[in-house]
Amino acid sequence: MIEVLKLLTTLQQIDHELAMLNFKNQEIPKKIEGMKLTINSVRDDLEKGKQQLQEFKKQYKLAELEQKSVDEKIVQYSVQLYQAKTNEQYKAFLKEIDAQKAAKVKIEDQMIENMEQSEAIEKKIQMLAKELAEVESETQSKISVLEQEAKEILQAIKTRQEERRRIVENLSKDIIGVYERIKKGKGGLALAIIEDERCTGCLNPIPPQIVLEIKKGERLYFCDYCGRILACPTT
Repeated sequence: MIEVLKLLTTLQQIDHELAMLNFKNQEIPKKIEGMKLTINSVRDDLEKGKQQLQEFKKQYKLAELEQKSVDEKIVQYSVQLYQAKTNEQYKAFLKEIDAQKAAKVKIEDQMIENMEQSEAIEKKIQMLAKELAEVESETQSKISVLEQEAKEILQAIKTRQEERRRIVENLSKDIIGVYERIKKGKGGLALAIIEDERCTGCLNPIPPQIVLEIKKGERLYFCDYCGRILACPTT
């Protein structure tokens, strides 16, 4: 039975390592996905900036057309001004010319503001493009490292699983059944080492006589408090 406890101790250690390896293996895709989200966020900002720039350029062209229309109206009203036959007509054309000139000033102000905003967006686009290139390069490097780590973890899992299989082959089905049942109910810890006459699984005391019996190795003993299989450090 001492040999059985040694095998169970090793089995538990392997199971613990497998749990850690599987956890790391599950975390790697999450890390990679998080990195890709960062890239997508910068890429989205860059795309939004490009769309804004296109919209400002479109507005600028429309303003140019509107400006041209206003200039044509000013010329038209100016011609009509000198053709006016009455003072009332002259004043009316003069009023229209002033209105069109005011509209032209407003359009020009809008065009200047549009140009300033376009320049600011162009600078932002350049900055985002540079940031995206840097993030993509850095992220791809990190992803490559993580992918290599994932391969190594999978290989380690395969190795541990083979080690586990060999141990299980040397244990009876009943022993394995007990081990698996306790492991499932105790958060993966089916076996507890006794230290200072206490169960390391629940820290409750173990009678000295039980400790002696465990050292004899005649049968399995279980903690009366937590139900885990008990083993001494020397077993």
